[in-house]
Amino acid sequence: TDGLAGTVTTDTEYPARVAFVMLGQVLDEFTQQYGSDIWTACATPESLPLEKGEEYVNKYQNPAEADKVTKIQNDLDETTSILHKTIDSVLERGVKLDNLVDKSNDLSAQSKMFYKQAKKTNSCCVIT
Repeated sequence: TDGLAGTVTTDTEYPARVAFVMLGQVLDEFTQQYGSDIWTACATPESLPLEKGEEYVNKYQNPAEADKVTKIQNDLDETTSILHKTIDSVLERGVKLDNLVDKSNDLSAQSKMFYKQAKKTNSCCVIT
């Protein structure tokens, strides 16, 4: 309503939402710094320096650090990735445990057969 406008130029990878948040903050800062009566009376309002302009540019270099929602989304993406890896390793471990159980059962069956065979073989030779 005050006629103040601004633009932000970013590359395609920069999140648009973060750029709009930054632009809103810069416009609010400009309005607080100069008020609508000063910048509207100025013949070249674009020549009015913004005291914290460089600070905003530096702060928003990394959108994940500057914007809390983006930071939370990145943290969630990282957590999801870690959970997928953990689930994969648990499933892999389950397969290995199944193989180990099968080998254990085979070994148990073989030891029973060995015991029976040894008992049969030793039964013919009685020592008194």
